[in-house]
Amino acid sequence: MFSLFSRKKRHPLSVFLYHTFGFYPHHLELYELAFVHKSASLYYNKDFSLNNERLEFLGDAVLNMIVGEYLYYEFPNENEGFLTNLRSKIVNRSMLNEIAFQLKIPKHIKQQNEANTVVSNIYGNALEALIGAIFLDKGYQQTKSIVLNKILLPYIDLQFVINNETNYKGQIIDWAQKKHYFIEFVDKEITLNRSQPGFLCELFINKQLYGTGKGSSKKNAEQEASKDALQKLKLLK
Repeated sequence: MFSLFSRKKRHPLSVFLYHTFGFYPHHLELYELAFVHKSASLYYNKDFSLNNERLEFLGDAVLNMIVGEYLYYEFPNENEGFLTNLRSKIVNRSMLNEIAFQLKIPKHIKQQNEANTVVSNIYGNALEALIGAIFLDKGYQQTKSIVLNKILLPYIDLQFVINNETNYKGQIIDWAQKKHYFIEFVDKEITLNRSQPGFLCELFINKQLYGTGKGSSKKNAEQEASKDALQKLKLLK
């Protein structure tokens, strides 16, 4: 006979959390709530409803704490202004939206199709709500490990963020999602100048090639392809 926890482990959301972040939830209902957008709120009366906004509030605070602590130790010789600016780049809405997109969080969000919402905000907000749920379920230390090793560091090139003011990839993903277009990045290994290994990225929107870019890493190549696409679409900010 299976225990309640064993049954929870087989839940599709539990499977997603395990394969994506490496853990099974103790309190599955927290994670279910993290993906309930305001437009799909569960109403108990006119004054009380359930959605992910409170978890988003908590997750935002936890995320800022984790990123602030990480940068404090990672850059011991930098001043407050540098650390504040870098943290703001990492936790801004475009960056969180892009990471949520990479983690396939959008397919788990519950929302009303007719909701008049800014699509680009929903995914990043849900990611913050998820972080809030992890914090309540697992505590700060495990949340910090998950956020750094499964959410932020695999998808953020810190040196690129430091050297570049604009997140082109986040911009093109935001634009495509608002238009409900399908966007895809296809990366290929190539040889750059002087036999240096690198990557070529081709960016497709609705299966049509819109941008190409080269770089020493996939992340840099994808940023360059995104910039190329934004220029062709006359959307470059």
